[in-house]
Amino acid sequence: MLFTQSRMRLLPVLATLWLASACETPGSIHPPVADLQAAVEAKPVPSVDIATSDQANADYSASLESWGDRISAAGGRLCRWSERVYKVKVGCPK
Repeated sequence: MLFTQSRMRLLPVLATLWLASACETPGSIHPPVADLQAAVEAKPVPSVDIATSDQANADYSASLESWGDRISAAGGRLCRWSERVYKVKVGCPK
């Protein structure tokens, strides 16, 4: 009698394992490496010349603006990739 009860308790566990084994798990999906690298690009470091030179200040401002555009574009591409792969609507920029 005790053996029959333990088998009955084991039945749902075995059924769950059987159902879980039927599920197909895809391999890991990695985002585009170039976009990850672009998203973590270091911010430009200002030189001491930007305090005294208008040209150096303008050059730094341009490099900072360009860096921000690259980071934003990479973030948008990663967001759209995530929406495509994982079918999650985040509301990514176009």
